[in-house]
Amino acid sequence: MKQDEVNNIDLETLAGSFGVSPNLINHGTADLIAKTDLRFRPVVGVELENLILEVLHRIEADSQVVGAPERKERWQNGWSENLHELYSSGDENSSLVPKFIRPGAPIRWMQRYVRTEDPLFELNYVKILRSWFANQFFSEFENIYEFGCGTGFNLLEISKIFPQKKFFGSDFVEASVEIVRTLASKHKPIKAGQVFDMLRPDPSYEILANSAVFTFGAIEQLAGDIDPIFEFFLESKGELFLHIEPEADFYDQKNLFDHLAYKFQTKRGYSRGLSRKLRELESAGRLQIIDSRRLFFGSLFMEGYNLFVWKPRRSA
Repeated sequence: MKQDEVNNIDLETLAGSFGVSPNLINHGTADLIAKTDLRFRPVVGVELENLILEVLHRIEADSQVVGAPERKERWQNGWSENLHELYSSGDENSSLVPKFIRPGAPIRWMQRYVRTEDPLFELNYVKILRSWFANQFFSEFENIYEFGCGTGFNLLEISKIFPQKKFFGSDFVEASVEIVRTLASKHKPIKAGQVFDMLRPDPSYEILANSAVFTFGAIEQLAGDIDPIFEFFLESKGELFLHIEPEADFYDQKNLFDHLAYKFQTKRGYSRGLSRKLRELESAGRLQIIDSRRLFFGSLFMEGYNLFVWKPRRSA
């Protein structure tokens, strides 16, 4: 690809990334793709060299420790900011967008850095991905649970797709739960928000029968301490589990762009051991992996969007 060459991510390309044929993309998602500006140009030459240098310097200087106790206060403050915006503006569309989705930044697509025509490209990709996986995997279930629901923007948008279903959100900080409770007061499908720590799952928290459960960038924050939540999931009544999470094992160490992401992700410890844990549990006969897939999309430093779908194997 040339520096000034403008490319477009179309329905066929996205369907291939999701692992399905284009004709299996539901009409709502297909319409969303059609009306979204998904044009981009590759980052090459001096611009690319400068970007790689910037990323290397940021990786070297990075000192954030995922899962550290002090991070709880940071998340409380972050979601409190979204909660304040929700109260003050009443605009759910803008106030619920997580601050870590940064408009206008270079992104990763198919193992390259690219710049997009639309500064909201990453957010719009999330909307398309969310529409697709909700329609693909959640349609048959009565109840939908999100663990680590943050601002609740996933719950809210999926509840618009399935207004007849019941939605439940939980998070380990009170500000997030307060957002969900606020949304529940305005949107009938959203039923409850509850404080829930995935590092120390509360066994009294009930996942109802006929339920699908998902996480979206939440397992990544457990810094590899994922045994407790998976034991909780396996002991629950949940029938299908879906995770949109980073996975360092997916990177190709022979590819420079992948190697940079691998260095950043492993230094912080995001989602450490996730795919390995799923394979171990499948080998032990405790679950069946439905899909485990790299989606080849991410932000400047790593690919935070990969797909894992599984269901428990339970004795009759």
